[in-house]
Amino acid sequence: MKLIAFALSLIVTTQLYAQEEGVLDMKKHKLVMQFTAGDSLSQVSVVGQVKNIRTAWPNAQIEVVCHGGGLELLQTSKSKAAAEVAEWSGKGVVFAACNNTMKRRNLTKADLLPTATVVPSAMIELTLKQEKGWAYVKGAH
Repeated sequence: MKLIAFALSLIVTTQLYAQEEGVLDMKKHKLVMQFTAGDSLSQVSVVGQVKNIRTAWPNAQIEVVCHGGGLELLQTSKSKAAAEVAEWSGKGVVFAACNNTMKRRNLTKADLLPTATVVPSAMIELTLKQEKGWAYVKGAH
């Protein structure tokens, strides 16, 4: 009986602590974010959104798919949030660059932050993730 009471108190304490820290649940949510804005405020905003999601859902899988102006987030010469991209990449968040956008801009993988991955097409990547049950969100705005 004492063991059951202890286990219940531990569960309640853990849940209260999690709520205080902003954790909503520990499920393995899967989100794919489309990011298309190149301005510095949007770059900072999208990594802030990643932080907010991971605070609420620490086990969430997140992939940020960058194309159009959003590719600047992953360009070494234009990123205003390179440190944050590196930090979140180290925590398992994927930052993907659209190869179609790269071709249009005459960019190569060498022009990107070291942690960036390249996908053949942003639209196809977003579609494939959704077909696999990932939730879609538009990043930044």
